[in-house]
Amino acid sequence: MSDDTIQYLVLDRCVPTCNMARYYVLSIETSLFGDACLIREWGRIGRPGQRRVELYENQSCAVEA
Repeated sequence: MSDDTIQYLVLDRCVPTCNMARYYVLSIETSLFGDACLIREWGRIGRPGQRRVELYENQSCAVEA
């Protein structure tokens, strides 16, 4: 995997009978300083969600997390 590759995993869960419309996003990106970032986002579809960013020394460590 090259260092300039951005990986995304997007999951949606919609259950109209339960009024449930959620999304989950995992992405691995390179920070401005060259570290690998694991970014997790989640929330209700159509609304601003929450975001958590974790820094790792390299992409292989971020992939394992």
